[in-house]
Amino acid sequence: MSSINNNKKNKIALIDCNSFYVSCERLFNPRINNKPVVVLSNNDGCVISRSTEAKRLGIKMGEPYFKVKELVKKNKVHIFSSNYALYGDLSRRVMKTLKSFSDKIEIYSIDEAFVDLSHIKEDEVENYGKKIRERILKWTGIPTCVGIAPTKALCKVANKIARKFPKETGGVYVIDSEEKRLKALKWTAVKNIWGIGHRLEKRLLLKGCKTAFDFTQLNDDWVKKKMSIVELRLKHELEGKPTL
Repeated sequence: MSSINNNKKNKIALIDCNSFYVSCERLFNPRINNKPVVVLSNNDGCVISRSTEAKRLGIKMGEPYFKVKELVKKNKVHIFSSNYALYGDLSRRVMKTLKSFSDKIEIYSIDEAFVDLSHIKEDEVENYGKKIRERILKWTGIPTCVGIAPTKALCKVANKIARKFPKETGGVYVIDSEEKRLKALKWTAVKNIWGIGHRLEKRLLLKGCKTAFDFTQLNDDWVKKKMSIVELRLKHELEGKPTL
């Protein structure tokens, strides 16, 4: 029996705010909706949040502002200095809204949280995810994507799919079968695996691992010896076995 089937009762949702800092700025400045927008770090050093429109222009996350200054001017990109007091307040509102769905919440970052949905029936999980999105948008004005799966690592993968294909998924994607797990892992590039940095990516590519699926095909002993117990747990998570 597959790992997914063994863990059907284990349902976790990852709720991730879309371009969170940009979304916060748009709440108080509706004229920049559907326009290219970036938010800069302290002292306006680097890009730390980008709207979808800004991403399409080729502006990368973490890129120093001076490198994209001409691109910004040419395309009339709206620039904002970071306002962490505002972002913190809206983050608290989002997390408070999530508590109306479950009392088991793990806040992962200012714009992400894992929520235990084990109390929800299998055939109601996707609609429940959509209700979460709708309520957060209604109560806070912040758009989100929801990834649901038996493990946290698979939640990350599901969330990326929901974000990448918003029209097809409605902003919610559920990995609830072995077929969907395998398809999702084969779609996910090694560099996009949660916790795999540039150094580990290079090592895995040398090993012939191009996707998350390739990573799960590695021998456990090799992963533990050549990488670490952390990556071994990550591998198990991607296999559908809760370990994190």
